[in-house]
Amino acid sequence: MRECAKVGRLLSRYLDKELDNIRDFRVKRHLDSCPACRKELLELSRVKELVLKQERKALPQDYLISRLWKRIADEQHDRKRLSWLASVGGLSRRLIPVPVAAVVLSIAFLVICFRRPASEYSLEEYILSGTQATTTTALELILGAKN
Repeated sequence: MRECAKVGRLLSRYLDKELDNIRDFRVKRHLDSCPACRKELLELSRVKELVLKQERKALPQDYLISRLWKRIADEQHDRKRLSWLASVGGLSRRLIPVPVAAVVLSIAFLVICFRRPASEYSLEEYILSGTQATTTTALELILGAKN
């Protein structure tokens, strides 16, 4: 099995007579004793024959040059078509930070102005809780002062 894998990798080169003498001898020796590899070699040779029998069509002499010029023209057309998008993109990159900054500053302003610690009660909440409020407690709640 291991030898078949090694020989299998060399069969195409063996068929094209590209192996050195030592490898060529090893492949021949293996093919004499392995019907599976001989079958694979036979299939490879049939494929090679089919490929060689195929008619080769010649391309026009200036085919590659004409394709190159066409591709260049297409690229230039695409760039012109997309150039207005690039200018709009540049404008949007300059204008987007303004509303974003306005929203961020508005949120920061709202958070700072309406921030109330969750642990402090308002005077009304404290009175409604039924706990007796002293003058000091009421002043602390009104002024937000802590001891």
